[in-house]
Amino acid sequence: MKIVEEILMFEQGQYIYCVYKEQSFSKAADKLFISQPSLSATIKKAEEKIGCPIFDRTQKPVSLTPFGVEYIQALARVYSIEEQLRNVISSIKALESGELSIGGSNLSIPYFLPKVISQFSKTYPNIQLSIYEMNTLEAQHFLNAGKLDLVITNQPLDERKYEQIVANEEQLLLVVPKDFEVNKKQKEKQLTVEDVQKKITQIPHEMCVPLSVFANIPFVMLRQENYLRKCTDILFEEFDVFPRIILEVAQSALAYNFASLGVGATIISNALIEKTEKNRTLCFYKIDSAHTSRKSFIYYRKNSFVTPAMNEFVNMCLHQRAPNI
Repeated sequence: MKIVEEILMFEQGQYIYCVYKEQSFSKAADKLFISQPSLSATIKKAEEKIGCPIFDRTQKPVSLTPFGVEYIQALARVYSIEEQLRNVISSIKALESGELSIGGSNLSIPYFLPKVISQFSKTYPNIQLSIYEMNTLEAQHFLNAGKLDLVITNQPLDERKYEQIVANEEQLLLVVPKDFEVNKKQKEKQLTVEDVQKKITQIPHEMCVPLSVFANIPFVMLRQENYLRKCTDILFEEFDVFPRIILEVAQSALAYNFASLGVGATIISNALIEKTEKNRTLCFYKIDSAHTSRKSFIYYRKNSFVTPAMNEFVNMCLHQRAPNI
């Protein structure tokens, strides 16, 4: 209530300040394009609301009362603060200042965002950019709490609560240690690193493999709480395969490394393979399933204010995404 009363105290500040500057009600009325009686009545009403006179009308030219001096000084400070806020708003709109915080999964942060982050930081060096690597559940919690502006994840969130933008698309691939016997009968379907990096969406159906062919080999899988694990479980169910899991790990990069060491096969995103050096100890296969296509989404809260920094970052992500999305 006190704040509201203080705001109301300066409600007619523009009129009062003009009379103070012109030292005349009539001159101020001309500048404000209103009649002198109307201006006098407006200021009189404001003084009555405040409870103290601002102008000494017995003086010529009109002068301030002792309270009026304090009032004008306070009004000048208010105008100064308003000007500072206008400058801040202008800087934010021009992306000359501000903050942007983004949370993402352990896959989308290292392999999808680096180019966008680098481009954004170079283009807008005065925006304080904070990137947090976290699982989707944590990121969603921070987004709800207002501690994140954007979340990037492969896991779909409730579109009733969040705005969803498709940022990228990736393919899940089967990765098998090269010395596994099963590879000998699948040579014609093995993909090169170039296939994985540049042509994965163009691989014809006849080059794809069913997971049932690999039912008897050991697998390195992600842990149950990982969303990619849920996706791979769906793939195995589709082919009625119960994989022989010999190791569960927390991250796709670990699964890939263990596969490289010959521990077991795994299923990972082509995005991970795209960012690694050519590996001569592995065979790559495209799985014969419609469930291997996986999208990355950008989320922000519905009905929340979209800052210019958020908008520009999203636009950069969309510019970088795969052309076939």
